Amino acid sequence: MNERGMIYPLVLTLCFILLIFFSYLTEKVASERHFVFMQEEQLKQVRLIQQGVDRALVWVEELAVYPSERRLNVNEGLLKVVFTKTSVNEVMFTVEAVTTRQSTKKVKVYYNVTQKSVTKWVEG
Repeated sequence: MNERGMIYPLVLTLCFILLIFFSYLTEKVASERHFVFMQEEQLKQVRLIQQGVDRALVWVEELAVYPSERRLNVNEGLLKVVFTKTSVNEVMFTVEAVTTRQSTKKVKVYYNVTQKSVTKWVEG
């Protein structure tokens, strides 16, 4: 029996198995990196939204004309806040946060002017 003829298919099979294993590991690492990237983007969006709401709560006390719009560039992206008066005691403002990688998140906040409190928060 020819030993060289037996070793060659075994080496090829082993190489193929190693290739499949390393392909699996590479895909696993890539998907984990993508997941971490998406989580990081979501955290940036949440931080931007919170900054926008904090600024809007200060700006709403200064406004006299409705509807009104304000834009603000911050380190992590752009904030766009649109104020609309919904009733005598209530102002609705929409905060749109755009990260530096152009992912966006919006939130609508209903604010009671007389009680100086947020009555409703709607994401989307």
